[in-house]
Amino acid sequence: MATVTTVSRMRFQLTGVLIALVAAGAWLLPSRSADGRPRQGSHKKEAAVQDDLLPYRKVASPQELERDYVNMRVTPYKNPRFYFEVAVPRSFENKPVDVTPEQLRQDNATPVPMAEFAPRGDKTVLIEARYVRVPARVSLDRFMVVYAHQSGFEIVKRQRGEFEGRQVEDALLRVSSPELGKTLTRLTVSRRGDLVFMVAGSCRAADYPKWKRAFAVAALSFSPTGK
Repeated sequence: MATVTTVSRMRFQLTGVLIALVAAGAWLLPSRSADGRPRQGSHKKEAAVQDDLLPYRKVASPQELERDYVNMRVTPYKNPRFYFEVAVPRSFENKPVDVTPEQLRQDNATPVPMAEFAPRGDKTVLIEARYVRVPARVSLDRFMVVYAHQSGFEIVKRQRGEFEGRQVEDALLRVSSPELGKTLTRLTVSRRGDLVFMVAGSCRAADYPKWKRAFAVAALSFSPTGK
């Protein structure tokens, strides 16, 4: 169905890329461009722009979280090791994901879907979580840079921080697709052992101001506590 194709092409656009990266040892290559991360001494205007694109402070009050969001509790693959929680808008529904045994066996080559959430009846907005097994020597910084460039994304903004005790790399990525035109994806990556978790919110670039708070809530609330 066309709607499935439209949404699937928003999903990180990564299939097969990590296989080539690992085989070529590209994880360890120097970055080919500036990372866009906020620098010490940045002007207040620059900081304001950063906050506007990748909000992470006071994105929703406790009252708003209670009223407008729901805490999703997900156990992907019926495996408690991958259990996580994430807050998404109440208008979103948990969409089924299909994962094959082969994808799980090859989880060091291509990110494996864990969950997808989308507004009911809207095929242009998506919040999703994936994981990939990555060698410990690969920093989150390197993962983000290589992933973005090898996947054809333009890095609009980046920041490094701590979200609820998790060290994260957080980026706004831009790409164009035949179906949706220019799209923006907020991608937040964190690590637990040899697993790198990826949380992304994607939509048309023109709609990003409408959804950026929801994407921020998802990035901040994501909690991979499986054992």
